[in-house]
This record gives sequence, structure tokens and C-alpha cells, in this order.
Amino acid sequence: MLLGVATLVASVVSTAGAAPSPPKQTLHWSSCQKRFECTRLSVPLDDTVSNGPTISLALIRLPAADQSHRIGSLVVNPGGPGASAVQYIHDEARTLPATIRDRFDIVGFDPRGTGGSAPVNCASNLDSFYNLQFAPTSDVARQALVAGVEALVHECEVNDGAELPYLSTERTARDMDRVRAALGDRQLTYLGYSYGTYLGALYADRYPTHVRAMVLDGAVDPALGAAAQQVQQAQGFEGDLDLFLASCSADAGCAFHRDGNSAAAYDALRARLGRSPIPASGVGEGRTLNGTEFDIGVTQFLYFGRKGWTNLAQALDTADKGDGSAMLNASDQYTQRHTDGTYDEMDAAFLAIGCIDGPDVGGLAGLRAIEEQAAVVAPRLGRSVVNNSLACAVWPVATQTPPVPHAVGAPPIIVIGNTDDPATPLAGAQALSHELQSGVLVTVNSTQHTAYASGISCVDTVVNRYLLTRVAPPAGQRC
Repeated sequence: MLLGVATLVASVVSTAGAAPSPPKQTLHWSSCQKRFECTRLSVPLDDTVSNGPTISLALIRLPAADQSHRIGSLVVNPGGPGASAVQYIHDEARTLPATIRDRFDIVGFDPRGTGGSAPVNCASNLDSFYNLQFAPTSDVARQALVAGVEALVHECEVNDGAELPYLSTERTARDMDRVRAALGDRQLTYLGYSYGTYLGALYADRYPTHVRAMVLDGAVDPALGAAAQQVQQAQGFEGDLDLFLASCSADAGCAFHRDGNSAAAYDALRARLGRSPIPASGVGEGRTLNGTEFDIGVTQFLYFGRKGWTNLAQALDTADKGDGSAMLNASDQYTQRHTDGTYDEMDAAFLAIGCIDGPDVGGLAGLRAIEEQAAVVAPRLGRSVVNNSLACAVWPVATQTPPVPHAVGAPPIIVIGNTDDPATPLAGAQALSHELQSGVLVTVNSTQHTAYASGISCVDTVVNRYLLTRVAPPAGQRC
């Protein structure tokens, strides 16, 4: 699952005074691409008013293989914010353990503002945006970055300004309860990755008695303020990059070994790209790799932990030799750029949802201060990580701040954290497991982002047993 470099998680407004949920709807499923079924669900754009406009949510499911022993639906969110759960289920549902696919319908719905659910539209071509310096080295470059971000935000407001105030995770949590009811499930069984852990925690807080079982993998800490949140994530990516560079320096077989000086070679390459892009024609005629795309490409490889290190080393090696194709391809995967030069809507949704969720970054001056903090503890990637969220400093919709979710009265909720997760550091999972009244922490010795259904048998065993039987692992479980 690919998540935003600066996954913005936290605040939402209280639900006090919200209108009651509309009557349960009946879903009419139709076949879509082999064994999958698709449908749509109508939900109010603003459920705090009566008889207002509605939007339509896209849903997909892979029916349980063993219908005679079917338990119910497993609703999955892959993260983001902004990632399409429908696309994820279509592409990845069959990677879930067979024992889970046998007993559950695997269900995904695109949250409001994403994928097939009234997607936010800012700009179809973001090449000029990613040509800006996310780690500016001069006042001129910084001014250009701010101007470019302001122009992008203006496009978002012009194209979808009427929808932007209604895209909070708070509202998506309420949508998810409508999905649960429409599926015919008395209680929700849920698997959320990364940002999806925030959606799950918020749902459990608002609807604790509606939870059957919940797994929050790659957890974020909703109690963090803007500075702590972004600095912690910058440290996470930087820490994993340091681990990679140390490993590569110690391994003569590493493609970017550079006589045991991988770190110095990395810094020299990044500085060179900051001065002048290099050709990357293997990704498209006339394309080049710049410093911002280099940073994004590196973080894309880091999401996969040690499994991605060989490819990262090879991409650095070829870039150092003058061909940026492999690194630019990784950047394109992260930014969801297509070969025809268009981008999907995930970037727009990432901003629209993340910026309204908050926490408030304190305008341009506040984010600049956060950037400086991040640069101290993460000198290689900190500025780029923070400025990936620069739009939130000038976003037209104010952030909304709720209490931290505690899910009082919910059954045991599994919270998974990897020891060296680059995107959602272990501290986030540790904190969330304490903030949730019934949180049960599972700590995994891993360098990748998220753990379940990724080849770690210990994790799969623990989670499968819990999803099937609702028996949580003992406190202090480690894998």
C-alpha cells in the first residue's frame, strides 16, 4: 500500500447534533471482472442537514469462497488518505490469506472524495508541480514552491470548492457505518492500513458497539500535533534510509557500495540532482529526474523495507551513472503518474482529506518552522517530507479538531507496529494501543510499511485467529 509521504492524521469535529443516519439501503451487486461484484451506495454530502444533496460511493467485494461457513464482510481500507479501496481490493484481495478469503466477503469502498466516490479534481497534469524544489535551497526556489502550491490549491478550490468542506475522516467514518448496515452486517469486521488505522480508530470511537473485530496495521497516533507528527515521520524515513546506506556500505555486493562510502555518494548524487536534472528517457521521451522526484523515488523504495533495498541500490547506481529512469519510475508509482502524462486523483484526495483532518500546521510560517525541525533530525529527507504537505498551510477549508479516539466499550482491537516502519514509526502504534481502551499492541521486527498479509507468518497467524474467532493475542505479543 502506498501512502502519502506526510500522511496527515488527526483532528475532526465532534458529531454532536448530527442528523440520524438515513434508513438502511439495499445494495444491488453486479458482476465486475471475473469473481468480483460491484455496486454503489448513496450517502448525504452533509448529513447534519435534512434532504440535502447526496453523493455516490463505489463499492467492490470478492465473495467468500466458502459461503456455507461465511462469517460476514471484511471491510478493508488501504490507506492514503486518498487511496482507492476499490482498486486495492481488485488488485490485492487475493493476497489475503486463503482462510480469510474463505470465510469473509472481502469488501472495499472508496471514501468520499477518492477513486469512484465523487473524486476531488485539482489538476490532471502535475509535472510542473513536481518540478518544484520540495527541499528549496534558495529564497527564489522557496518562493516558486509556495507560488506553485498556491496555484494548485486554487485549482482545487475552483474545480471542487463546494465539496471540499465535506471530506473529513469523521464523515467517512459515518459513511462506513452506512456501508456496514447496507452489507447486512450487525457488526463491522475491519482491516485498516496506515491512514486506514485512523479511520478505524475513529469509527470504533463513534460506534464501539458496532465493532466485531478490528485490525489497525501501520498505526498512526491521532494525538500528535502537527510538528510532532511530521517530524516523527521524517525521522522514520530518514532512519530507514540510514539503515540502508549503512548496510550497502558494509556489503561489497551492493550496487551502490561505492568503496564503502554509500552515504557520501548518496549526498553527492542528491546535491548534483539539486543543481541539474539528469536524463530519464527510459520512462518517457525527454523526461528527466530532478531532486524532488529523487526524494520521492527514494521514499517509494523505502516503503518496502529490506525487500526494496536491492532495487533502491540499483536505482541509485544507475542514477549516479547518468540514467534516472529507475528512480523516476519509482517516483511515478508514488505520485500515480500515468505514461500519458496524466495523474490519477489520489494526490488531490490526499490533500483534500488530510488538510481538513489536520492538525493545523499554522500557516506558511508554522510549516516553515516544522520544516526546519525536520531538517535537523532528518537532513536528507526532512524538508521534502514536510513540504509534501505545504498545501495545508494555504488550504481554503479550516481544519477540524476532535478529541482523541478512545473507543470506550469496543471489543479488543489489534494495533500493529513495525520496529522500523518508515512511514508510520512504531511510536505511533504504541501510542494508539494505549489511547484505545481495548487496544492490543502487536510489535513486529520489520523495516517495511505494514505487516499483515505481506509474508510474515507470525503476524498472519495472530491476525487470522483473531478475525475468525475474535480472540485477541496476549499483551506484549511480538513477531
